[in-house]
Amino acid sequence: MAPVVTIPKKVSGGEELFVIQKREFEAFRRWRTEANDALAKVKRGREEYKHKKTITASSPRKFR
Repeated sequence: MAPVVTIPKKVSGGEELFVIQKREFEAFRRWRTEANDALAKVKRGREEYKHKKTITASSPRKFR
């Protein structure tokens, strides 16, 4: 079990704070970056669909 650390309210400005391991924080940052990238691609795709810049293909062979 990980040790519990209490951070004084004076330091935190009245907010709740917690401490995590650096590798967990780095994994979260990577996940957040990937999620933001995916959401941006979805948004771009919806805009292209809205402006009829997409094509519909019944099979991948149609692209060859």
